[in-house]
Amino acid sequence: MLLVAATLVATGCTRVGPVGPQGPQGNANVIGSNPFTVSSWSRNNNTYFADFSSSDITASIVDFGIVSIFKSYGTNEWSPLPDINGKTSTVYNFYDGGFSIYIQNSDGTEPLFPGSVTFRMVVISSSLREANPNTNWKSYTEVMKVLNNKQAAATNNL
Repeated sequence: MLLVAATLVATGCTRVGPVGPQGPQGNANVIGSNPFTVSSWSRNNNTYFADFSSSDITASIVDFGIVSIFKSYGTNEWSPLPDINGKTSTVYNFYDGGFSIYIQNSDGTEPLFPGSVTFRMVVISSSLREANPNTNWKSYTEVMKVLNNKQAAATNNL
């Protein structure tokens, strides 16, 4: 009787059926924007700002993921926001559907007009963050390494 029970348990757990449909290709874990330049700034009190829409920033990203903005200081020189240069800081916030970048002085005075500034946005899902626990998400080099590895993997799966 023990042999019959063991046989039923071993064979009863095997499920045979059709293979399910293939899932969508691509990479939903990390999204990197191309560099973008802001030269038209709005002003409110002593703060310059620019607002952007982004369908890549979902409620799930707001609740569990990361949005990083990097400011360019020239070829391959990127600084994560917040960026502080003297008393002037460049900061951002993100929300479901978009993000805003702000430039302000720490002493409340009006900063110089920022002119043209280049940024890059990276959206990171919670699953990618958890899969790469040793990544410094404030390091442009480390984030781009993860981004490039994920894009290469997605391309190889096509």
